[in-house]
Amino acid sequence: MSEVVKVDEDAALIESASLVGCMLILADLRERSVLCVNRAMDQTCLENVYEIADTLDAPEGLTILLNSPGGDIGVAYRMLLALRGRVDDIEILVPGRAKSAATFLCLGADSIHMGRYGELGPLDPQMFDRSGSAVRVSALETFKALENLLGYSMNSLDAIVRLLISRTNMDVPHALDNAHPLFAAIASPLYSQIDPHELGESGRYLSVSEEYSMRVMRRWAYKDRTEEYRREIAQRLIWSYPDHGFVIDLIEAQEIGLKAERLDDESDMICGAILYMSEDLVAFQKYAPTTDSDSKTEKENDDPTAEVSSETNGSGR
Repeated sequence: MSEVVKVDEDAALIESASLVGCMLILADLRERSVLCVNRAMDQTCLENVYEIADTLDAPEGLTILLNSPGGDIGVAYRMLLALRGRVDDIEILVPGRAKSAATFLCLGADSIHMGRYGELGPLDPQMFDRSGSAVRVSALETFKALENLLGYSMNSLDAIVRLLISRTNMDVPHALDNAHPLFAAIASPLYSQIDPHELGESGRYLSVSEEYSMRVMRRWAYKDRTEEYRREIAQRLIWSYPDHGFVIDLIEAQEIGLKAERLDDESDMICGAILYMSEDLVAFQKYAPTTDSDSKTEKENDDPTAEVSSETNGSGR
């Protein structure tokens, strides 16, 4: 027995449409111009956005359809400066992933709309490994290692003091004095492996990420919030996650304090079609609102009665 498959008319329409057609549909849905950024945030991406921003005229606001693994946070900041210089209101649609520098871009949006599979990511900056490896590592790694080492050291010192007290009946001050040489023998070789230059470089990267985050929130979407509120968002995004690829879904984004909400299903579906047709691309579609005369003409064209009336008038009756 054959299976009956129900075809959604809107989905079929979108599938048969072109990239331009889908961008037009999304612009009409959001009632604003649409900028699609479906690539990593690098110098080429920035140049493309600059070219669009130079002639951008969007008094109704701008929708950014964003799908990106991230990239250079400095590029993302310059993109915001270019677009915010032309547009008062920006919404960002995240149907899929907007990680790292793309999450940072979202901090500069007045609203974030996340699809069913939308995800943001931590803002811990990535840096080249000082050992010479081409693989980037999180600037947090050195600080996390130091944090773990500190915890291990405190536990070790506590265990040595407790052992001396229980075995020798020493009081706490004497136990601490006698524990120091043993503790130093354990901890010194471990601490000697920490490179102060690497620690300083990691700290600088983290400070840059936090300062950029605070600036965009203070200047635009979160200027109505307190400095403490903004700093809590920045520090949580930078310091609180164990992995750079950690998934921040809508619920967690809202818990963090971001201005995030669910993207409606129709926009989500159209965004998916656009991203499928625009891989590694920056595209723009200007919104052209339908005027009353356009609506009247369109209605007359769609109305069978109007067509009959026209034919009748043409017949001279």
